[in-house]
Parts: sequence; structure tokens; C-alpha cells
Amino acid sequence: MDERQFRAFVSIAEAGRMDVAAEALGYSQPAISYQIKCLETSLRAKLFTRDSTGARLTTQGQMLLPAARAVVTLFDSIKQTFNAPGPPESAARTVTTRNRVPAARGTARAAAVSRPRRPVEQ
Repeated sequence: MDERQFRAFVSIAEAGRMDVAAEALGYSQPAISYQIKCLETSLRAKLFTRDSTGARLTTQGQMLLPAARAVVTLFDSIKQTFNAPGPPESAARTVTTRNRVPAARGTARAAAVSRPRRPVEQ
């Protein structure tokens, strides 16, 4: 289960049609169908009944909808938090100093290890 599957599910539930939901999300209709198929497989539940007029939620789909909306809202909130202008100064300093490994030193070490040693001429 992933974000795209939940977004597709909520969008179809609200639009009532896969093609309309696909257009709203910027996907093709087969891509949306695939997302729903994957979600249904993961949950082992049929979420929609499909016919020529559109897609309707099953009982299991109706049970999932509030939680799926909450998941989408949570994803949006997380994205909004990390898209805020500039990270806090202490967080930026922690990331750059704690995880930094000089590339040249590691590269030279790897090259030295992989080179065969030549005998010293006397």
C-alpha cells in the first residue's frame, strides 16, 4: 500500500468514475485501475463495483474511505512540513556535519585497496 493507491481510491470514491479521477490526478485510466487493483490485492478486499456508469464503493470500500482520507491528509501534512521554507538551522548543521564523508579520501582508499602491489626494485 502506498500514497498513490490511497489517492486514487479517494479520488475515485469522490468522483464516482475512474476516468474522471485519473484526469484529476494526472494519470491514465489504466494506471488508476492498476493502483486500485494493487490496493485491493493488498487488502484482500473488493473496494469498487464497476459498471458502464462508473465505480461505486462496496461495503468494504465504504469502511476504508474515512481511513484512506485520513492517510491522504497525513501525507499532505508531512509534505507541507518538509516543504516549508528552509530547515531549522540546527537540523541543517546536524545533517551536514554528522553524515559527511570526504569523497576524495574514500575514493583514494578504494583505489589503493584495489591496486596490485608492485615489488620494490633494488
